Amino acid sequence: MSFLPSRRSVLAAGACLPFLRIAGAKAIPSSAYRVGAYTVTPLRDGLFPLQPSMIPAADNEAGRVLLTRAGLPPGGPSPEPVNAFLIRRDERFWLLDAGCGTVLGPGFDRVTTALRAEGVSPDQIGTVWLTHLHADHAGGLLTQDGRARFSDAEVVLQEREVAYWSDAGARARAPAAMTPFFDTAQAVLAAYAGRTRRVTGQAQLAPGISFLPLPGHTPGHAGLLIEDGSERLLIWGDIIHSRVLQMPHPDWTVIWDADPAEAVATRRHILDRAAVEGLDVAGMHLSSRGRIIRDGSSYRWEGREVTGADSPPR
Repeated sequence: MSFLPSRRSVLAAGACLPFLRIAGAKAIPSSAYRVGAYTVTPLRDGLFPLQPSMIPAADNEAGRVLLTRAGLPPGGPSPEPVNAFLIRRDERFWLLDAGCGTVLGPGFDRVTTALRAEGVSPDQIGTVWLTHLHADHAGGLLTQDGRARFSDAEVVLQEREVAYWSDAGARARAPAAMTPFFDTAQAVLAAYAGRTRRVTGQAQLAPGISFLPLPGHTPGHAGLLIEDGSERLLIWGDIIHSRVLQMPHPDWTVIWDADPAEAVATRRHILDRAAVEGLDVAGMHLSSRGRIIRDGSSYRWEGREVTGADSPPR
């Protein structure tokens, strides 16, 4: 039995319809940078137009004011990046998430092209680490006909994530709009059957690299913490979907959160940790690397430019 959803079925989900409106907008990729001996390269898969209705608490005057101050239409949408990350050390290559692939329609599926622009072919990726199994993170693991795109790669993710998306009860309890997301998750697990490794908690993935469980958005949602010498980077997955709206209002949740209360608690915890520890942060829906500044009960984003000191050698 094939679990691969049709593009029509995914786009029919109410949460996905707005992707088509500006997904073809030109995306400007971020530059690579070093974290110790590792080189981290954001790979832009595309842009999606986040509507205020996707963050229900933002669909009001307060949300419109924030969008206007950011130079965006007061009623939205705000174009948000969809990123994957290439991580390399010497001649080893890892991929963190894989973008949408073809499952969310036109304007995406650029990760493979971005990899080749870095001189890396899909068959050189030995391991794919997944923050979670949502379609905009795992869809790129599949070809259009549902086969494994990375033919030699092992997929590593949290045990709780596999359990959730494989659970018929969870599927039945989820809103109908999430059904195509279950289809995509199950298609990925089927395509990589025998090459999927499940881990639990803060599992070490490579020297100085470990998973950091960040549940709430999905039960097994996790970030990646890279620590090499004195340098650290947290790639936090989907802690933030809109920097403009959720940094000042960390209690504003997105419609895709499996457990909104847990997502809020996790977001506040990791924002506080990042601010206190001065962590560099990157994310799948952030346009650059930056740091978090505590501002009362809110937070501010301080972007970091790539400098000569942390640019990888060419």
